[in-house]
Amino acid sequence: MTHPARTDAQALQRANALILQWQARVRIGVALVAGGTAILLQYFDLLQGRPISLLVAMAGYVAVIGGLAVTIQHRGVAGNLEIGATVVADLLFIFVSTLASSSPEYFERILILAFFVLHMTESYFGREHASVALLVVIMGYLGMVGVGIERGAQLLWPQEFWSVTLFAIAAGVFIFQYGGFQRRLQNLVTLFHNAEEGDFNTAYDVSADLYPDAITSVGQAYNRVRTQLASMVLSDPLTACLNRRGFDQAVTREIARSARAGSELSLISIDIDHFKSVNDTYGHLAGDVILREVGALFVQTARGADMVARTGGEEFSVLLPDTNALGGYKAALRMCELVRTHRFMLNGKRVQLTVSIGVATASGTDDDPGALSLKQRADEALYAAKRGGRDRARAWNGELASVG
Repeated sequence: MTHPARTDAQALQRANALILQWQARVRIGVALVAGGTAILLQYFDLLQGRPISLLVAMAGYVAVIGGLAVTIQHRGVAGNLEIGATVVADLLFIFVSTLASSSPEYFERILILAFFVLHMTESYFGREHASVALLVVIMGYLGMVGVGIERGAQLLWPQEFWSVTLFAIAAGVFIFQYGGFQRRLQNLVTLFHNAEEGDFNTAYDVSADLYPDAITSVGQAYNRVRTQLASMVLSDPLTACLNRRGFDQAVTREIARSARAGSELSLISIDIDHFKSVNDTYGHLAGDVILREVGALFVQTARGADMVARTGGEEFSVLLPDTNALGGYKAALRMCELVRTHRFMLNGKRVQLTVSIGVATASGTDDDPGALSLKQRADEALYAAKRGGRDRARAWNGELASVG
């Protein structure tokens, strides 16, 4: 079985791959426009430096970004290595192109351009990557200033330290304020992934957003529709009971809870006897009326914690938390009696119906069956009830002997 954390990590890497692929086109486009403009300005002596140096920087940057994009497309995933390589390539291009087109007194342009890289990194890949990029910018800038001073450039350490300090403060505040951007986006992705699997148990934690923004609004919208989505995905539209997916989730969840609490849990499988004859005699619309009425009967007789589901054409299941084998069997007998004595009316005529029921129980111990085995046991008991003449309940006990 695939571990949930591993599945989430793979989903994040696939998302990063898609982001880096479309960003590669944007990066290359920006580099060509900016580099081409700088070369044009150098050609007219409006910007210092040699065009060949910028051409080499542009060619190297395009080759690296293009190569990364091809590799990521082939692999379909992108991890920290690919993200880090892309960010380093961005910063190196900024440093090299600035050296190739600006004198030392204009080195501060690096900080301005680097802020855009930090913004993109923070927005799409999160606080950790942006923090590392900030350290690279600071160290790289101070290194360039040191080299420039050694070569006689008219630069003063106090002013340069002040410039890089202001940059670090502004960038740090930005990273801190939006540090949870990627994390909160991933939370939303996880919520929608769970919803795709039919799990609507978790709401978006709006209270955790200290600075509400567009992501918060999306989370609030998800919370508003969560109940409706759960009803659509997990409920049977005909009877309004749980459907098979919803019931399977409930069984898995309740077995885990029962094991933790050491409590017992009973599962009832129900089949309407000779239901095909109802459809053949009265039509499928009349059969739907019967199914709705039977589902309503089971819901009315169930306790508040019990879960009723329509799991097949004329098949129903009932999950009874905190119920031992005898309690489950007695509940099954009551359901048999309830259906047998109920006045089902079709076209002004009373229709006599009965049900066959199988019961299985988990005792809340480590050697209990899993969800699949528990349902199989209830089905085996149901088939035994059918073989025994229908209109009865049977409990699973290894030999399919009735309790009581």
